[in-house]
Amino acid sequence: MVHRNIQIGLETVINDVNPSSVPNGTAEQRKGNVTYGIDDAPPWYLCIFLALQHYLTMIGAIVAIPFILCPALCMTETDPDRSNVISTMIFVTGLITWLQSTFGCRLPIVQGGTISFLVPTLAILNLPAWKCPAPEELAALTPDERRMVWTSRMCELSGAIAVSALFQVIGGYFGIIGSLLRFVTPLTIAPTVALVGLTLFDHAAEAASQQWGIAAGAMEII
Repeated sequence: MVHRNIQIGLETVINDVNPSSVPNGTAEQRKGNVTYGIDDAPPWYLCIFLALQHYLTMIGAIVAIPFILCPALCMTETDPDRSNVISTMIFVTGLITWLQSTFGCRLPIVQGGTISFLVPTLAILNLPAWKCPAPEELAALTPDERRMVWTSRMCELSGAIAVSALFQVIGGYFGIIGSLLRFVTPLTIAPTVALVGLTLFDHAAEAASQQWGIAAGAMEII
C-alpha cells in the first residue's frame, strides 16, 4: 500500500511538471488555441458543419481541374459535355472520400483530384497527334463528332494514368517508396511543388483575365 501511494504521488508530480505527458490532456492542460486534440472527437452535429466547411474549401480546387482540362480536350466553352466532366469529378470525389474514410486509412479529408497530374496531362495533349482542330472545324462538327474528339483524348489520358498508377502500387507494395523517402527531403519537394504551380500559371492567368475584379477578390479572400 505504501509503495502504491508513493508511485501515485510520483506520477502526480511528473504530470504537474510535464502536463503534455498526460495522454489526451484535458482542456486546462492544453496550451495555445487548440480546441480539439488529435484523439478528440467533436460532437456529431459539429462534425456535419466542419465537413461542409471543408468541402466548400475544397470545391474550388475540385472544379478547377476540369476547367483547366476541358479546353485542352478540345471542348468549347458552350459544350454541354463540360457539365458532365465537372459532375463526374464531383461524384468521384465524394465516392473515393467515402471509401477512404470508411475502408481506407480514414483520414478526415476530402479526397479530390491532384494538380500534379495536370502537368503531364497537358504535355501529352500538346503533342502533334492530339492537337485540337481549328475552331471553325470544331464548329462544323456534329455533337456526336465533337464528343468523339474529346473522348478519344480522355481515353488516352485514362490509360496513361492507369499505367502510372501501377508503378505507384508496385512501389508501395514492395516498400520502394519508404526507401526513397530517406532521400526525399523538403528541399526536394518544395522546388517540385513550385515548378508545378509555375507551370499552371498561364492557365490561371488566362482564366483570371476574363474578370480581374473577381480574380482579385478571390486572391484577397485566400
